[in-house]
Amino acid sequence: MAGIGLYGVYYAKATIADGVVTGYTGGVQQMGKAISASFEQNDPDNNPLYANNAIAENDSSSGSGGTLTLTLDRLTQDAAVDLYGLTKKTSTVVVDGTSYNGTGFDYSGDEQSVPVGVAFIKWNQVNDDRGHHEVVIFANVTFGMPSMDAQTMGESIEWQTPEIEGTVVGKMGDGSTPWFQTREFTTQAAAEAYVTSVLGAGAATT
Repeated sequence: MAGIGLYGVYYAKATIADGVVTGYTGGVQQMGKAISASFEQNDPDNNPLYANNAIAENDSSSGSGGTLTLTLDRLTQDAAVDLYGLTKKTSTVVVDGTSYNGTGFDYSGDEQSVPVGVAFIKWNQVNDDRGHHEVVIFANVTFGMPSMDAQTMGESIEWQTPEIEGTVVGKMGDGSTPWFQTREFTTQAAAEAYVTSVLGAGAATT
């Protein structure tokens, strides 16, 4: 199954008890329009117990979780305020007698998001059939501050798009609550409905 597209980066704030996601609050929101998404899973060999100069035990749960990297057209102001607990501000300047308002927010030095569930939809093709819409959901992700690039405009535009990197929590509790899941549907509408059923209905899984 070959990926041919990517749609939406959705999130909802996670409710966590004893290290396990128990549900989501605040409804399903979009961070921005999706450009790319990549996930690098943790290596289970990173947490071995050595005895007699050899690996005697290894924590298999350390092979779950990892790093999620998203590239967006932009991280919307509303999403940034919501994710990082910021306050949206309005500033006014006067130019040649005309007042102009600018909106934004201030980072305080503690740029770490609240834990969120994150979902996006991969479009896949199988045997010339493009009707494969794969929902990908990470149950618990915490993001750092998004990257920022800027470049002067030359003879052609080089698009500058923000990248946001998050830590994905792996195995939770006894493992009965999934840290990662996928579901494939034949329509985009069905895939979006599934995202809402998981992240928007207050339930961590369905």
